[in-house]
Formats: sequence, structure tokens, C-alpha cells
Amino acid sequence: MAVTRAAGATGKLMQCVRAVGPWLAGLLVGSLAGLALDALGAGQWLPGPVIHALGVLLGMAVFAPLRQRSQPQGNQLVDRISGEIDHIMIGAAETSFFVDTIKTKLSKDVDAANRIAASAEQNAATTQQIAANAERASSIASEVRTESVSGRSEVDRGLQQIGQARTDALSASSMMAQLQEKSRRIHGITEVISEIAARTNLLALNAAIEAARAGEQGRGLGVVAGEVRQLAQRTKEATDDIGTMVRAITEEAERADSGMNSLSSRVLEAGQNVEKVHGLLNSIERSASQSQEQIEEIAVASREHVQTTQEIADAITDIRNGMLQTDTELPRVAASAMQLSERAEAVFEAIVEGGARGGHDDIRIAAADAAAAVGKLFEESIRAGVITEAALFDRHYKPIPNTSPQKHSSQFDAFTDRVLPAIQEALLERMPQLAYAGAVDNNGYFPTHNKKFSQPLTGNYDVDLVNNRTKRIFSDRTGKRCGSNTKPFLLQTYKRDTGEVMHDLSVPIHVHGKHWGGFRVGYRSSHAPAPAVATTPAPVPSPAKVSVRIARG
Repeated sequence: MAVTRAAGATGKLMQCVRAVGPWLAGLLVGSLAGLALDALGAGQWLPGPVIHALGVLLGMAVFAPLRQRSQPQGNQLVDRISGEIDHIMIGAAETSFFVDTIKTKLSKDVDAANRIAASAEQNAATTQQIAANAERASSIASEVRTESVSGRSEVDRGLQQIGQARTDALSASSMMAQLQEKSRRIHGITEVISEIAARTNLLALNAAIEAARAGEQGRGLGVVAGEVRQLAQRTKEATDDIGTMVRAITEEAERADSGMNSLSSRVLEAGQNVEKVHGLLNSIERSASQSQEQIEEIAVASREHVQTTQEIADAITDIRNGMLQTDTELPRVAASAMQLSERAEAVFEAIVEGGARGGHDDIRIAAADAAAAVGKLFEESIRAGVITEAALFDRHYKPIPNTSPQKHSSQFDAFTDRVLPAIQEALLERMPQLAYAGAVDNNGYFPTHNKKFSQPLTGNYDVDLVNNRTKRIFSDRTGKRCGSNTKPFLLQTYKRDTGEVMHDLSVPIHVHGKHWGGFRVGYRSSHAPAPAVATTPAPVPSPAKVSVRIARG
């Protein structure tokens, strides 16, 4: 509420101050400072008009009178306050640079965390799949083991049957051998009978001959001899048939015996092969059992790995979420730092407007003189017909091919290349503390940079980035504000990538009353510590701590 009242009354307050003079400013500054302290105590930022009015009051009520009386203590006080303002701007610049650096690194860390989280999730999914496959493999190994045990049982039964078949084959072979032996004995008997029949036939023939000789008396003997002869003949025929059958039986028995021997050999070989299969099944069972145990161990380890990986993924997700939250907070911190810097700028501008002089006055006056000289040079050139006002204010930039960083040409850069170095280089020679000095248009376009920053292009990005900065559009916050500023002057403080804290002071350039751009000069802050070479990254404070420091700055 106090800030709202202060902001609303600022305009009328300033009119009153300018009307009554510095003697009343001393009274008013106490009231306005009280409102400011109330606002800061409530944790609120002071509006720009309040800061500006407070600075003017300080300049009119304190700084200007002290300067006018040339009191050494007054000069010291002004210098001290000016230095403190510098420290505020330097702190804001370092904070902003620090936040930007952290944000850049944090963005990379967030990307890395996202990739790690995705990899962890993928790893967890893969491990889960491995665990599932291991469980299936364990089940298959168990089935293989069961089947191998069952197969071994079947092989055992087969071995028993093969052993029985071999025994039967050996028994049959033995019986065939006995049959062969009996067949040979029968064949021998038939040969004896056949021989007896042959002799009987011969005796019957002799008896018949003798009966024929005996005549009538030998007729009976002849009949008997004939019958005996017929009987002998039938016996011979029978024994011949028996011999033929016995020989056939013997041959079949020999073939059967040979077959039984071959069958016995094959059964023996089959038994040996089945025994090998039995051994293989035993090996399969042992291997399946070992595989099942190992696969179960893999499955258990995989399940534990899945749980651990998931915990890691969850932790990385928490880290990523924390980074994202910090990344979301950093722009607010950077904005607070920028706001603090702008408030410090406003205080410095207001103090100068109030009549006090500070440590930047010599450079501010030189920049103002250079801006006026550039504006006058442009106006004279327009009157002389060297360039038209339309060309000077044309903002259609043309990219220069094959340049990195990108450079642009314009309708007036050839003109500025001819006329601006005389003013810019002379200022650098006169004030060697300046790092650069030059005119930029209202878009931050630097048509003609200093000679030391206009070295021939090499094609090396890092080299050209430093040594050839001419004809570039500086779209960073500092560069854009230099050209677009319309206040009497703008003092900015920023930190380079090299660690140097720089002041950038710019003064508007007007041509025939129209704002063309600004004349900007850069110089190292006298209150900033020398840049240190960092060997290890500084610890990253939390956004809350950064905000507290900025709020108290």
C-alpha cells in the first residue's frame, strides 16, 4: 500500500521539489525514504518513479549542496555512495551472468537427466524382459530335465528289452546249432540206412539169381528175394527223401543260425548305442539341472536389478523434476537481478539529474559529446547531399554471405565507414580506459566498429567473434538497450564470458530531432575485482538463496 501511494504521488512531488528548491528536498527525502523503507520491509520492489524521485531528492538535498560547498567530506560521501551504486550494479551483473551460466548448464543437465532417465527406463524395461526370458528359460530347462529323465526311463526299458532280445537271439542260435547237430546225425543215420538198403538190394538180386538157377526149387526163394528187393528199393527211396529233407533243414538251420548271429550282433550294437543315448540323457539331465539353477540365479538377479534400476530411474526423475523446477525459477531470479540493476541505473540517473557528479561523469560527458558530434556530422552530410535522411534511417539490413557470426550491410554502412572512425578512434586515443566506442542504430546495429574490432575475416568462428565485430546486430539485452534508449544517458553493467565486469554507457544520437540510435562506450569497472581463472566450478546455490540475496541487494 505504501508503494502504491508513493508511486502515485511521485509526479506532484517532483514538481514541488523543483519549485521550492533544494532546501525543501531535505525534508521531502525523509518522507519518501520512509515510504521506500516500508515497501522494502514488506518485501516489495520499488516502482521506477519512486526510485527516480528518491535519487533526485538525494542529489538536490545532499549531493549538490555538498559539491557546491566543495567540502572534502561531502565529496567523499558522494564518491562513496556512487561507489556503492556501482557495487549494486556489479553485483546485479554478476548475479545475472551467474544465473545465465547456471541456466545454460542446467538446461544441458536437464537434457542429460532426460536422456539418463530414458535410458534407465529402457534399461529397466530391458532388464524386466531379461527376467521374463530367464524365467521362461528356467521353465524350459525344467521341462528339458523332466523330459530327459522320462527319456532315460524309456531308454532303460529299451535296454532291458534289447537285452532280453539278445538273450533270446543267443538262445535261438544255440537251439539252431543243436538242430544242425541233430540234422547231421539224422543225415548220418539215413546214409547208413541207405547203404543197408543198397546192400539188401544187392543181396536180394543175388538171391533172385540163385533162385533162378535152382529152378522150381528156388521159386519160393525168388519170390522172397523179389519182395526184399522191392522193400530195399522203397527204403532207399525213403532214405533219399529223408536225406533231401534233412539237407534242406540243415541248410535252413545254417541260414537261421547265421541270421541269429547277425541279429545278435545288431542287437548288441543297438544295445551299445542305446547305452550311449542313456549316457547322453544323463548328461542332458545334469546340464539341464545346472542350467536351471544358473537361470534361476539370473532370474533372481534380474528381478533385483529391475527393482534397483527402477529406484535409480525414480531418483533420476526426482532429480530431473528438481532441475526443471529450478530451471523454472531461474528466469524469475534473472528478472529480479535485472530489475535490481535497472533500479540502480535509475538511482544513478536521478542523482546526476539532481545535480551531483559521480565517478562515471567524465566518460558520460565524453560519450555525450561524441553522440552530439555524430548527430551533427549526420545532419551536415544530409545537407551536403552526401547521404539522404531516408538512407540513414533505413532499417532493411542485408545479410553478408559466408559470414559467421552473421554480418549485415545497410544503406548507410559504407557512409559510416568513411566518417565515423575519425570520431570513434579519436575518443579511444583520448581515453585509453575505454574498451570500445562507437555509434549503433536504434536496433543495436553496429555499422562501423573500432579498427581493433574490424580485423580481416579468417573463417575461424572463435577468432572472428572477437576480432571482427563490425556490421553485426547486437540483439542481446545490453546491445538492444544501447540503441533504443532515449534517456539522456544509459549506464549498464554486465559480465563478459571472460569474467570481466564491464560498464556500457550510451547516449542517444538525434538527427534533425529524430532518434537515430546511440553512442556507446564500454569500460571495465573500477570497483569490480579482477577476473579469476576458475579451476573448479562454483557450487550452485538454490534459487531461494539467490532470491534472498537479490532482494536484500
